[in-house]
Amino acid sequence: MPVEISLVFRDHPDEDVLEEYALGRLDDAHEAVLEEHILVCKRCQSALAETDDYIRLMKFAASRPLDLPLRRGGKRAAIAAGVLTAASIAAFLLLKPSPPPAFVTLASFRGGTAGSAGAAILVNQAAAGHPLDLSISTADVPPAAEYRLQVVTSAGKSIWSGPVRAGDGKLSAHLPMSLDAGMYWVRLYALSAPHGELLAEFGLQVN
Repeated sequence: MPVEISLVFRDHPDEDVLEEYALGRLDDAHEAVLEEHILVCKRCQSALAETDDYIRLMKFAASRPLDLPLRRGGKRAAIAAGVLTAASIAAFLLLKPSPPPAFVTLASFRGGTAGSAGAAILVNQAAAGHPLDLSISTADVPPAAEYRLQVVTSAGKSIWSGPVRAGDGKLSAHLPMSLDAGMYWVRLYALSAPHGELLAEFGLQVN
């Protein structure tokens, strides 16, 4: 006498089993038995559809990971609502136009390593609330195989550091963040030295 499929799962498979099936984690033997049961059980068809929807919601969450476990029962609705809220916020941020970058050509009155005798600092101007595209003429700095740019506050606190692209007689760097109004220093380093050699320092006034 054939064994009833429902008895294999103690009447119905629990949500853990359905979730494993929806995620493709069941082995072939268990998957075959479960599929035979689902074909004749409307209750489990509905539960599987709910599980599939829940997994799709989790995958639809915003770009940053939410670090939420796949929990079921009474907490499922709350977690799903949180996922939808995060997805809505992410969609808003993606659709919200970002301010265009402000182009700043950094220059000093005379060449020379920052802090060396005869070197003078020019305070360059930039607009607050915009990402910055920074540019430095290669004629103003010593040559190096690789450069890196650092932005620090007037108190010397580092707030950004990033790579520099060389080409067309200039060094370029994109600062993706906007700066608040205030005084900053932009420092150019040569990475050929063991700990980086400071080649130039530029004053930057953000208004």
